[in-house]
Amino acid sequence: MGNRSWLYLEHRLSDVGDGADSEEASANEIAEANNNFPVLWQLLLADGAASDAIDHQRVFGDAGTDNLASDAHAALARIRQLHAFVERHPMLHTLPQIALQFEALALHLAELIDELPADSAPRFSANLDELSWMGGDAEGEGFIERNRRECNERWTEVRRCIDSGNHPGVDVALGIKRFADWESWAWQFGFGGLSHPYFDGYEAPRDERFADFEPEEDDDEDGHERPDWDNHLGGELWRFEVDGRWGVMRIAHDDDGTSHRTTVVEPAWDDIRDAGGSDRRLLWISQGERSGLLLADAEAPRVLLEPQLDEAWAFEDDIATALVGDHIGLLRADGSWLLAPSVDEVWSFVEGWVRARVGERIGYIDLQGQWAIAPQFEEAEDFTPFGLAPVRGDEGGWGLVRAGGDWAVPPAFDSLQWRHDWEAFEAMRDGKSGLLDAQGRVVIEPIYEQVDLLEEYPIEFLTSEDNDPANERSAETRPKRFAVERADGLCGLIDGQGRVLVPFDYGRFETLEPLSGQERAHAMVRRDLVRVASKGGRTAKNAPWLRGIYDVAAGRELVPCRHRTLQPLAWGTQDIGWLVADPAPRGAKVEKGQLAVGVLRADGAVLHPQAYPWISTAVSVSDGWLAAVVRSELCKRWGAGEPVKAVRNDTGLYVWLHADGREQPHAERMAARHAAGDLQAAYELARHLRDGEGVEADPREALRWMARAAGVRAPGDAPSTASPDGLPVAMCELSKMLRWDTAGLGADAPLGRAWLLHAIAHGGADDAATQAQLGYMLCEGEGGERDLEGGVRHYELAAEKNNTMALYNLGLAHKLGEPGEPDLARAIGYFRRGHEAGDTSATMQLGRTLCLHAGALAEQGHGEAEVNVLYAEALYARQKVAEDSTQREQGWACYELGWMRFRGQGAPEDAAAAERWLLAGAALDDCEENLESQRACMEVLAQTFYGDPDSPLFDEDKAREWTQRLLALPATTSDAPA
Repeated sequence: MGNRSWLYLEHRLSDVGDGADSEEASANEIAEANNNFPVLWQLLLADGAASDAIDHQRVFGDAGTDNLASDAHAALARIRQLHAFVERHPMLHTLPQIALQFEALALHLAELIDELPADSAPRFSANLDELSWMGGDAEGEGFIERNRRECNERWTEVRRCIDSGNHPGVDVALGIKRFADWESWAWQFGFGGLSHPYFDGYEAPRDERFADFEPEEDDDEDGHERPDWDNHLGGELWRFEVDGRWGVMRIAHDDDGTSHRTTVVEPAWDDIRDAGGSDRRLLWISQGERSGLLLADAEAPRVLLEPQLDEAWAFEDDIATALVGDHIGLLRADGSWLLAPSVDEVWSFVEGWVRARVGERIGYIDLQGQWAIAPQFEEAEDFTPFGLAPVRGDEGGWGLVRAGGDWAVPPAFDSLQWRHDWEAFEAMRDGKSGLLDAQGRVVIEPIYEQVDLLEEYPIEFLTSEDNDPANERSAETRPKRFAVERADGLCGLIDGQGRVLVPFDYGRFETLEPLSGQERAHAMVRRDLVRVASKGGRTAKNAPWLRGIYDVAAGRELVPCRHRTLQPLAWGTQDIGWLVADPAPRGAKVEKGQLAVGVLRADGAVLHPQAYPWISTAVSVSDGWLAAVVRSELCKRWGAGEPVKAVRNDTGLYVWLHADGREQPHAERMAARHAAGDLQAAYELARHLRDGEGVEADPREALRWMARAAGVRAPGDAPSTASPDGLPVAMCELSKMLRWDTAGLGADAPLGRAWLLHAIAHGGADDAATQAQLGYMLCEGEGGERDLEGGVRHYELAAEKNNTMALYNLGLAHKLGEPGEPDLARAIGYFRRGHEAGDTSATMQLGRTLCLHAGALAEQGHGEAEVNVLYAEALYARQKVAEDSTQREQGWACYELGWMRFRGQGAPEDAAAAERWLLAGAALDDCEENLESQRACMEVLAQTFYGDPDSPLFDEDKAREWTQRLLALPATTSDAPA
């Protein structure tokens, strides 16, 4: 099912304030999502704020987060602005239905808003509560604030790109990597989650317009009529309407799905609805303004109570509440009165009694409809399972009464509230909190600022097998304990008998995380440990909580309160410890926000110092969900006697941490694994030595270890001597290291070529990188004779797996006609795939080849529309690079865009737009890789745009200025694009 979220269109009366009750607002669900926060929702919710939670769908839990809401009219305006921009998208021809989706979206939202009352203030509101579980957000307010900020940032970026005409930038901001990818539009953007049947993410986008859309006939895939669930009454009973009158029919189905309908109740009623009884045949019937009760028995339907009720509510435990005139009564399932209409208010039956109010007084009625306790209390609550009910007497105080109406606890408290999770009463007196047990005995005197149950995972949950109820029955249940806060802000831990278990030395108590599946049989489960927290005497409001551990059984502090993060660890059967983390010291050479993570022994002594940003997995243990991953990995590895990987804060080098406290260097660990026959360890060490990842870079050692991973003793050994266990991926990497002379020992291209052939023959045929490298060597004649056709075959095998090197070189081969004649259409296909895979070089070649192909088609007399589609795609591809300051070809993209806009290729002629692109290319940093593109941009500006009298931008002063700037550029080797 995943973590769901819902989007609503909510409206209130214009004179209702933000603090209005839920009854004064209405919300209709318009979209649903699973495990994500769709970009469409984020655009709708921009410029929004936290709002009252719409929580009726929070059935599997409630993290207590607010909704996020935004003005609906402003949101619709944003969608219309985006729709207009998408209509001009140069890639729209690849999926033209997206324009129809946006049109339908704008019309659908407008219809929903227009249907609301004129005096309402409509807004879109999202219930994101379950998404907060995914990120481990402990604070609901922080979660909503973060999402509010992200929505605003998203729309700000989309609007910036719209204003600058940046279609690639809008795609990136919308999370669309390829415009023609309907899956991304349907689910990541969010069209597919909209409730209207026009939007169906599981089907291809519609070709018809929203105004012409009519839902398909209500048949299922087998041609059978789909159920009309709006009129389903329960079981096989359905209501139906004839001339404004409602009846009841029974619909039964054969094994083949064929339905058979039988009329049970003739259409004679103004309304029929489910009564909510255990007998699904019980129905409310209406005639005019009155309701009655009907039993829709297929053999003998009958009216149990003629319409006489002014209002009726659903049955609960086969008793319904009904209003007749100004009085309320209780109705049995046979239509007779358990309590004739005689009271002013009634609640639900609990523990065999129901509260009822007559005038200003409340009493209790039993299951026979008799007054068990006559109306005499100003306020009253339900009876508990232990036979007591909190009530407020005439003197104004709260006490507890027994079923006979006598006082079990005199009314001496300001309030008494039964807490089901506590199995006790929370008592208040003079603004102070205390606790009464289930029998009404004072356990904690009401003299404290706050009393809270310490939520603890029950031992039976941690120790029993999921499918073994016997284990659960025999398991011990830990008694209730309560965190109690004094006026000075210090807290202690008190049990259900009033005994102080932990002294008042701490700021708060916290629930220890549940142990993982591997840890549940561990001895730690039986230890009575609680996590305590203190601010260490700091009084600043934002001072962090520092955590420690208290051993309740031993009555002593186990780990002092010194750590921001402290979580339990258990491995083997007896060993326990504590995973701790704090911000790395400011003086350390670490990144901002980096952690110092370590492991403590059971008694708080250091097992591994806080010298690492991460342990076992490169994630932050300050995130509770990610910390669980680390704890699980530590449990598994240390329990098996194996070390876990870490990286040191001071050196950035990898190390391996053992359960006995040893720290082992990375190279030593990898060498030991290789000595035990693990070639993968040799390969990892070779890569790390080559790249300087986690170890000091050493190209020669990297070469030696890569040779070992390939299955030979030394880098110069022939592939024919390799072990059959050699890794094909290591053979490919060894080939590159030999060819490129990474170790400074001299290049050996023939041996590199031999290793690629050996890799493909010995398990590496499915590796795209190996096929692409061999394709390159064969095409270029590197390390042996040139074999153009053979090289292309290897490229094609690699291209099947979307290898960008192969896609790019195949594109070049077909563009240049090697082998055979040039084929621009095929070249475009390869470059387009490389572009979609994220290869910027392929993106630039795509733009250039599209322009060549468009020019050729124009010369051949092809239609203007066909030619312009190619130019538009070229414009889009080049703009994608020109807008990205991280790309080394940004300057050339600006240059080529300038010419396209000047010539009107892919968009109308626009000299001003062309000038902007060339000025942008000329203004890039004066680094060597930009010099030639800068020179090209300056030459065009000086000689063509400003220096040519026929140019619409002719300006002699600017021409002289740019000529001088051009002459001032340093000379460099030409790097003009092909």
